[in-house]
This record gives sequence, structure tokens and C-alpha cells, in this order.
Amino acid sequence: FNEAGATAAKSGLHLGYHNHNSEFKPLGDTTGYEILLKETDPKLVKMEMDLGWISVAKKDPVSYFNKYPGRFPLLHIKDLAPGHPPTVQLDAKMGLFREVGRGTIDWKRVFKAAPKGGLKHYFVEQDLCERPPLESARISYDYLKNLTV
Repeated sequence: FNEAGATAAKSGLHLGYHNHNSEFKPLGDTTGYEILLKETDPKLVKMEMDLGWISVAKKDPVSYFNKYPGRFPLLHIKDLAPGHPPTVQLDAKMGLFREVGRGTIDWKRVFKAAPKGGLKHYFVEQDLCERPPLESARISYDYLKNLTV
């Protein structure tokens, strides 16, 4: 990734990495995600943390913001449905996610800590929700528009 990031930079581009939950599978005393964070150059590899998938893996995004300040300029926003058992296996099924503010993620806590993580942009994704996508997008938009930190 460092090499690809350096090549991208020569053309004025940035290389970004978007996680799912499988990167949190134990690899000895670490995880693939930890390896990526430790072995990639922050100038060459930007991290786009998917807050839905990190929550499926039952990891705390705020702890990553604190441990790796500035590494997460991009956040991928989606909320996790209540009652989902923790897993590091990719198990994408309808109903896994909810509209932002209607699931289990403490958005006030996340957005309060996100500047330490380096937040510059966030993107809302409405996949695997039970409502039609545009209805879900409206609910998430309204929630985020009114969220105060």
C-alpha cells in the first residue's frame, strides 16, 4: 500500500483504505487492521473507517482515533442494528444496518472524538436497511443535520 500510495501521489491522487469487519480477525496478538495502521505511511495511505463494520466487529472507533490520531480523514457512516452478535466474518444481510441515529452507535461520542482522528469528510451509506434507500437517506440526513456535539 505504501508503494501504491507513493505512485498515486505522483499523479496528485490519494490512496485510501476502507475497512470491513474481517480486518479485525485475530492474527496472533494483533489484527490485520492494526498491521495496516502500523506499517503504512500516513502520508501515503489514508484510512476511511467504516463505522458500521467496525461496530459489527465490536471494536471501538474512538479508541482508534486516540491511538492513531490523524489517521482517519474519511469516515463511512452507517448505524448497526441492535442485537447483532459480534463477528469478524463478513456477513452482509438485509437488516444488519439501520438509519443513522436509529441503531446502536453513539454518534455524539464518535463525532466529538473524530477531529482527533483527523476527520475531514464523511459519507453516509444506506445499504442493508429495511426501508427504501431514499427514505433511509432522508432519516439519516435529518438526524445528522440536527446532531450537536
